[in-house]
Formats: sequence, C-alpha cells, structure tokens
Amino acid sequence: MRKIHSGYTLVELSVAVAVAGMIVLASIAGAVSLVDQQRISDLTAQNADAIKRVNDAYVQLPNYAGLSLRQAVSFGAFRQFAINQAGTPNVTVTHPFGGAVGITPLAGAAPLAWGLYLNAIPAKYCTEVLFQSGPIADALVVFPDGMNNPAGWAGNIGINRNVPEITVLGGLGSTAPVIAKNLTTDLAPSALAQACNFAGTSFGVLLLKSKLR
Repeated sequence: MRKIHSGYTLVELSVAVAVAGMIVLASIAGAVSLVDQQRISDLTAQNADAIKRVNDAYVQLPNYAGLSLRQAVSFGAFRQFAINQAGTPNVTVTHPFGGAVGITPLAGAAPLAWGLYLNAIPAKYCTEVLFQSGPIADALVVFPDGMNNPAGWAGNIGINRNVPEITVLGGLGSTAPVIAKNLTTDLAPSALAQACNFAGTSFGVLLLKSKLR
C-alpha cells in the first residue's frame, strides 16, 4: 500500500522563503518611493506658501529691499524653524529633505527680484523638484553639489531689466550653476534635462521671483 506524504520538501520551502523575501523587499521599495514622493510634495507646498507670503508682504512696495530669512519667518513663511540665538536676527530653516533654506533679495540697493534657495537635495529628485517648482517660480537655477552658504548666490546672479532675464556671473565654485528657467521663458524639457544631468550627488535649487514679470 503506497504511503501519501504530506508537507513540503526543502526545495519547496526555500522557493517559498525566497518569494516571500522578494515581496517584502518590493513592499519596502514601494514604501520608500511613497515617502520620497511625499517629501517632494511637502517641499513644493512649503515653497509655494513661502513665496506667496513674501510676495503678499511686498506687493505694495516698489522693491524687495531689506528682505531676509528672519523677515520671511515673521511673515509665517515657514512652519518649522529654529532661532539660533535670542535677540538676534539669525534663524535656521530646513526643508523636508533636511537641507538648509535661504532667502535673499537680488543684489542692489533697490532689488526687483528675490530668491528662495534650497540646499542639499538628492540628485535623483532633480527632475521632479524642477517640474513641480516651474509653476511657482519666475526663474529656476540649479547649483550642482549645492553651496555651503544658502544666501551666497546673491552677488553672483545678475539681472537684465530690459529683457528681462537673469544671468550667472560666475564665482560660485568649480561647477557653474545652470539656469533651467529664465524670467521670460517656461521650463522646457531640454533645459530641465541639462540642469539635472550635471546636478552631482546632491544639488541646490534657487527659485526666483521678480517684479519685472
């Protein structure tokens, strides 16, 4: 009389464990992707809110003279910030990816443009960050590998009021910043690709707003 064996062989168990492991890894990868996408969405929402609050505060003024990160914080532009030292104008703001945030008007006594700079964004998010930033910024500049000083761009970005357009004046490191969108142009796929192809391992991005548009 033949015996009927129940249960699984060692090979069958090994295959089952391997398949289960692949499912778990795929689930983790999907979860990480969702977390990263949420960070990008949070970053875009924070930027849009900051830009709106600053522009609302300066809409009746002829220029952005005196604008600073501390002022933007006082306008309610950022929900999370740290005051470095009581009684000083120094504050620290970070974005959802953990990099530093800076706000500075374009150099000049009566600046007609100002910038929101975000440092240390992982390069793999460059395309998505620029794509989502296009509608809320008049101009976009990518800084390959970022900058140590989130306000250090101000003296190296020029503006031609007649066109109008911004220009990179140099002096910002070995890898020149790339203008992905200028004041009178939209964010084109070719410009986006060029900016992100040289983003390095992480990048900084400058969102400019101007009274010239």
